[in-house]
Amino acid sequence: MKLKQHKLIQKIMIVYTKNWQSILILTGMAISTSFIYPCDVQAQSLTKKGDILIAQNLGGIVREIPLEEVALPAMSAAKTATNAEFNKARIELKSDGSLIYILRGKNQQGFQVEVQATPTGTLVQVDEQIDVSEVPEIAVKAFQKWAPNEQLISTWRSTRLGEFYYQFVIQDFWLEIAADGNQVIIYRKKINL
Repeated sequence: MKLKQHKLIQKIMIVYTKNWQSILILTGMAISTSFIYPCDVQAQSLTKKGDILIAQNLGGIVREIPLEEVALPAMSAAKTATNAEFNKARIELKSDGSLIYILRGKNQQGFQVEVQATPTGTLVQVDEQIDVSEVPEIAVKAFQKWAPNEQLISTWRSTRLGEFYYQFVIQDFWLEIAADGNQVIIYRKKINL
């Protein structure tokens, strides 16, 4: 009887140990994958022009399109909001299946503009190049704190759902700073292949 009990206890311990090993392995995998930083990285496709996939990022698939292919409500909303002449267009298929048009051009003052709009004309984001004198002082101070010795290439105002962010473009990066200076995100510029 004791031998049977001993073997039973041994089997329970083996199952118990295997369960703990599985739990530890899964926990380790979960922790190690949580350190992957989700950033807006774009990798150029090596396909020939005319193929469907031009570039891909972690959020979806992006490809250049002619301006004539932009949905009329998206183009109309972008022109109304910025009074810009657009010369480039891309379309992004988001990971959730939605489409976003990305339009680039120049406004009447000669500054660059980029607008993201849905096919129905809802503006998602409007980025306008601006003079640094138009940036709130608190955002400028935050930029100077994080990039004190960097030469400023350009400044942008980004409007998203009524909130303003200011982007400071430097050599290899750009810093996005909330209007109140309390949030700073640093992005690495996309490297063209």
